[in-house]
Amino acid sequence: MKRVIVSALLATSLLSAADSRAYEMGVNGGATSIKNDNGIKLKNATVGMTFQMNKYKIKPRFDFEYVRITDKERLFDGLKAEEVNSLIKGSVNGVYEFPNTTNFFPYALIGAGYEYVTDDTKGFKSHPFIQGGAGLGYRFRDNNFVVRLEAKVLQILGGETIKSKSEDNELITVLGFAIPFGHISQPKPVLIDSDGDGVMDQFDKCPNTPKGVRVDGSGCPLPKPEKVEIIKEITSLEGNECPVKIDAPDRDRDGVEDSIDQCPNTPCDFSVDSKGCPVKANLMIHFATDKANITDYSRPLVKKFAEFLIKNKGSLVHIIGHTDWRGSDQYNMALSKRRAKAVRDALIEYGVSASRLSTEGKGEREPIASNKTAEGMALNRRTEVRLTYPQYIDAGEK
Repeated sequence: MKRVIVSALLATSLLSAADSRAYEMGVNGGATSIKNDNGIKLKNATVGMTFQMNKYKIKPRFDFEYVRITDKERLFDGLKAEEVNSLIKGSVNGVYEFPNTTNFFPYALIGAGYEYVTDDTKGFKSHPFIQGGAGLGYRFRDNNFVVRLEAKVLQILGGETIKSKSEDNELITVLGFAIPFGHISQPKPVLIDSDGDGVMDQFDKCPNTPKGVRVDGSGCPLPKPEKVEIIKEITSLEGNECPVKIDAPDRDRDGVEDSIDQCPNTPCDFSVDSKGCPVKANLMIHFATDKANITDYSRPLVKKFAEFLIKNKGSLVHIIGHTDWRGSDQYNMALSKRRAKAVRDALIEYGVSASRLSTEGKGEREPIASNKTAEGMALNRRTEVRLTYPQYIDAGEK
């Protein structure tokens, strides 16, 4: 269950961050109440079309609406109803969507337009208007369909007066559906690396590193590598360097009989499989957008891998970090190194010797999925951890 919840939250965050659409074209339907001095009566059917541009913080939206007048008694305040059959309205609006972390999004709008009255008569004529309103929308997964519930108040400018009552306002409520299309290109951030160590200033914890000094993902000098002692190939086991594990011919004393040992020169303190070859394993975990910290979901996987390394001796561990394609090459390279270092630090925390661990950053250069979808980019934000062994052992495998 925890895995499902984490995956759902990740998909939701990706929706708003990675799959913004440039435009929306929609239709809507609802009802309009006219002349609301004596209460609201939504009796007049309303249909419309909208076109919205999503490239700006305040999103321009163009509305076209048609209202069929059926509440004529209310319209003429008890006077003889003349033939006013419908209203045709066009408006330009600004829409502000409030920040949110779910697929639901509240919004507000304000705008101005013109209302054309068919067969207009005394007390109800064509006029410009201003309007304001609010709504609640929902974006479906992958942002390929949007539903909006909206209410607006329209104020006529320069309306006439009949029986001390003016044609002044209308209330419009609609339910709309929109199809987003087009993509908003995300500008790459402008990044600066003042000391030239490959780590951008905003992530560099050691900003004045001398030129030529190798650094880790946080921009600080790497510690001098500890000398790793590699056990040489065993040519003689006289003197009981390793214990006898089985009562059968076993020259390298790894616990696998020589007749089935496919890696006959494995050092005796290495953990081996049923064929006498060093055990191998792989670990892959994923990261949130622009983050290098290990998620709550991935941390148990790293801990389990550390327990495996402690139990299975003799292997060296190489950790490789990767990113999706957003950001500059330099930024992504630094981010991938920080992701690899985060896994290394976690393995050390869980008891793995630092002398067995090495890291590398690949940036965006080796994707395993398409960077054109949110799901593909989520797969590419990863680290891969591989076990390696001294070269002479691999050469001895069959």
